[in-house]
Amino acid sequence: MARHGENIYKRKDGRYEGRYVTGKKSNGTTRFGYVYGMRYTDVKKRLLEKKAEIQQTIHPEAAVRGMTVEKWMRSWLETDLLGGIKPSSYLTYLNQMNRHILPCLGRMQMASITPEMVHSFLECLQAKGLGENTVRGIYRLLSAAMRAALDDGIIAKNPCRKICVKRGERVQQRVFSREEQKKVEKTLSQGEDLTALFAMYTGLRLGEICGLRWSDINWENGTATVCRTVQRLKRMDTDKCLKCGDAKTYLMIGSPKSPSSCRTIPIPTFLLKRLEMQKKQRSAVQLTTGYIFGTGMRAADPRTIQRRFAGVVRRLEIPDAHFHTLRHSYATRLLEMGVDVKTVSQLLGHSSAKTTLDCYAHSLLDQQRSAVAKLSACACL
Repeated sequence: MARHGENIYKRKDGRYEGRYVTGKKSNGTTRFGYVYGMRYTDVKKRLLEKKAEIQQTIHPEAAVRGMTVEKWMRSWLETDLLGGIKPSSYLTYLNQMNRHILPCLGRMQMASITPEMVHSFLECLQAKGLGENTVRGIYRLLSAAMRAALDDGIIAKNPCRKICVKRGERVQQRVFSREEQKKVEKTLSQGEDLTALFAMYTGLRLGEICGLRWSDINWENGTATVCRTVQRLKRMDTDKCLKCGDAKTYLMIGSPKSPSSCRTIPIPTFLLKRLEMQKKQRSAVQLTTGYIFGTGMRAADPRTIQRRFAGVVRRLEIPDAHFHTLRHSYATRLLEMGVDVKTVSQLLGHSSAKTTLDCYAHSLLDQQRSAVAKLSACACL
């Protein structure tokens, strides 16, 4: 179906199909409802009506004065926001709301919130010792909820408008020294697990590595296509899960972090040879739809791989290192060798070269100093 407007698609039979969020399933994924019609405008109107019905069902007070921050934000998260974001993002927003916004503002009337109250709320968060970026994230969630309330006529003005929240400075990423990297590589090369070596020499995120299937490898070109990621997420209702005997968490297989994260990257020759050795031990079915680093037809669990790598660096007595350090080290080594930022950005799957510049400014500064030193050595003064 071809997309035609927000959440409205044109079907092959000529009709339009509208999709709206009705809630969540027990595993945390989104439950949708559908409306159909021959005209786009009719479907759009019916979608708005369905949305209003759901709002009234969840919170009948939504259309009247006296709506509290808690009632509005819970309604907004479940009906407006849930369908357009990843489950991991939804859980982050839910945590920010429950831990920080609702304890301070939850019982207050939406219409009573003023810019001064928002300022005081942000100062309270800072006084608790929360980092600047954490505070900024909480503010952005509150501001988005207020904008939605303004659009729906719940409030007359957005109290978050024109409030500026400072962006925190990026923390310099931990990178393996060359000596540490050699020790890690030597240890990893002696084992059969290739996940850490793959991260060290491709720069893939852990979830992207877990999501690789045999069908993603182009053996002729020596490349891997990154088109999915694996995450371990908490279930929405952990109490209900425990009563039913289900685990508190589950593996979620979805699309990568951003559109630019869907990419094709080269694989070093020695890794291809190691993969070919493993390939011979897999069945025809596994090679068609199976995961490279999983068990049988199941994807590898990121948590298991993290724990395994943590054991490696602990035995080598390398401090403050984790699996993502492999990705940072990969990018840093490329920049140290003079690879241009745009190429590094594409290999990493960053949304823009600016992201790469922000993350690895320290490496670029070292590279610039080296370049200036070489130029100075050639001076005739």
